[in-house]
Amino acid sequence: MQQNAGLFPLTYTRDEAGAVNVGGCSLTQLADQWKTPLYLLDGITVRAHAARLIELGKLCYPGKFTVAYASKAYLSLKFAQKLSAMPLGIDTVSLGEMMIARKAGIDGKRVHLHGNGKTEEELRYALDWGVDAIVVDSLEEMEYLASLAEEKSQRAAIWLRITPGVDVDTHAHVQTGQTGSKFGVSIHGGQAALVIKKALRHPWLDLTGLHIHLGSQIFDPAPYQKAVRKLIQLSEECGFKPRQISTGGGWGVRYVGEQADNDAETWIKAVSDTLSYECRQRDWEYPELVLEPGRWLIARAGVALYKVTTSKFNGEGKYVIALDGGMADNPRPAMYSAVYTADLAARKMPDEKLDSMLVGKFCESGDILIHSIQMPEVKRGELIALPVAGAYQISMASNYNMASRPAVLWLEDDNAEVLQYREDASMSDYWLGKTQETEN
Repeated sequence: MQQNAGLFPLTYTRDEAGAVNVGGCSLTQLADQWKTPLYLLDGITVRAHAARLIELGKLCYPGKFTVAYASKAYLSLKFAQKLSAMPLGIDTVSLGEMMIARKAGIDGKRVHLHGNGKTEEELRYALDWGVDAIVVDSLEEMEYLASLAEEKSQRAAIWLRITPGVDVDTHAHVQTGQTGSKFGVSIHGGQAALVIKKALRHPWLDLTGLHIHLGSQIFDPAPYQKAVRKLIQLSEECGFKPRQISTGGGWGVRYVGEQADNDAETWIKAVSDTLSYECRQRDWEYPELVLEPGRWLIARAGVALYKVTTSKFNGEGKYVIALDGGMADNPRPAMYSAVYTADLAARKMPDEKLDSMLVGKFCESGDILIHSIQMPEVKRGELIALPVAGAYQISMASNYNMASRPAVLWLEDDNAEVLQYREDASMSDYWLGKTQETEN
């Protein structure tokens, strides 16, 4: 078995020649048909990870437990339709995500609207749809939402996003629960207590729960436990017994072979045990526990396929392999110093390898997907696969350098279904300066 097999989707196999198959589909054939860069999602892996999270919730938590998929990890209409058939809630952060979820047939009662700067249009849409909770991020937003609710003569169901002042060991750009965060209402200085008390008194607001999110790529459950204890202590001080507690997502996944596997059991058991203990100490009913994983649910299901454009040795003697994609479809290495590995997708990895780097095609020095990796000599057109590509790649993709965003395929039962078609290389009307009016 290849070294990176545990990073690829659950249906990953290689034939005798070394060619990779996922979901019963040949990656070589898919690349030839749909061109590269190409993104693949393995249906079996997505379903298995969703089922694992739900199973752990039932085993670990004595109250109601909900898994709410974080849409920002990846969302499209056809993918949302897949999610709608699973027993999952949906965590949205924008009007577009809400519209996609609604069009996919997802009931608003399964949906939460997050975000630190919601527009009037987003708040009105969430009210009209009747989402399970609008996650209020500030006192000003709460008061503005209340005025919209009063205008509609409709009470707004809300959570408050609390900033607990808990630091986590991750990249600074993906920390969100520290005292200086742009997100939420801080416990520090009594801000959160003030907003909770105001919410409880307001006739047009129904405060059902509290929410935290500490960051992403977290491998230690201790910060979650600390944050849960702070939430319950805060609630008790305010005379508030929450019906729902959301501890967000952020549990880390393995991107390279050297990292240990990171099953969700450690995370879910720690959060569940802490919350249930704190409630028992106060003789409270168990609130609904909501977890919002995006990356853990979908990351391993994804594979990014590229073709080699050129290769060379740089002035330091390092073998540079240039690919036909890069930071436009995956900005994570440039933004967060994210690490990846790669493998040949159409042949076996030979014994002889070179100290190499995989770079993108975009006109930026920071467009480096992998800074250091052992790879063999490759030729133009050779197929390279990067595993663990399901989260925060296509959802963050851009048209930088006028690049077309890649196609996305759902692989299951030896079949490839298009979730998103490749953008037209001639570019959209947006870039051509066209509007419906100019065409008329």
